[in-house]
Amino acid sequence: MSFTLRSFTVGPLMENCYLLADSKSKTAVLIDPGDEASRLIAALEQESLKLKAIWLTHAHFDHVGAVADILDRFDVPVFLHPEDGPLLARAAQSAAVWGIGIRQPPGQTQALADGQILQLGGLEVKCLFTPGHAPGHIAFYLPSANLVIAGDALFYGSIGRTDLPGADHQQLIDSIKTKLLTLPEKTIVYPGHGPKTEIGFEAKNNPFLS
Repeated sequence: MSFTLRSFTVGPLMENCYLLADSKSKTAVLIDPGDEASRLIAALEQESLKLKAIWLTHAHFDHVGAVADILDRFDVPVFLHPEDGPLLARAAQSAAVWGIGIRQPPGQTQALADGQILQLGGLEVKCLFTPGHAPGHIAFYLPSANLVIAGDALFYGSIGRTDLPGADHQQLIDSIKTKLLTLPEKTIVYPGHGPKTEIGFEAKNNPFLS
């Protein structure tokens, strides 16, 4: 199975956007396009990729800030867990509190659910419901590639913030322990911020999970 996964660190909060592409069909999705839409669009066009959808781990403004501009260029669906609908509706307002301007993303999304299988060409991607940092947080797991795009649930040596509206610290810990740490130890974790890590390393060394 041939695919590419590129990471783009974008915006003032240094958010990781991911471009996942199936090499055979040349189809792609953008995961958490938080800013710098022109850079992401250029990457798609340079590789002659056909964008099929936008997948969101959650709807905090630093993960959705480029959605509106991308939808101006591509008529594609946006996938989000319904519990994060209210966060999406307040994205521009929330960004303004931080002194950051984004275009408000459209509110129409297609629902993600725990255990749902998404198809991208020959790739199968499983949705893992991992709330706690955000009420509708989803991680995208590719069993065949031994990787998970974990959003802001799990970081290298850390976990997502839980001092934000709708967050719950114990819920996040439970999500990580039941949905992420149960993946194979060598599973590579691609987080919403910072460097990648591995499930086994975090299970043994993450101070928040001891």
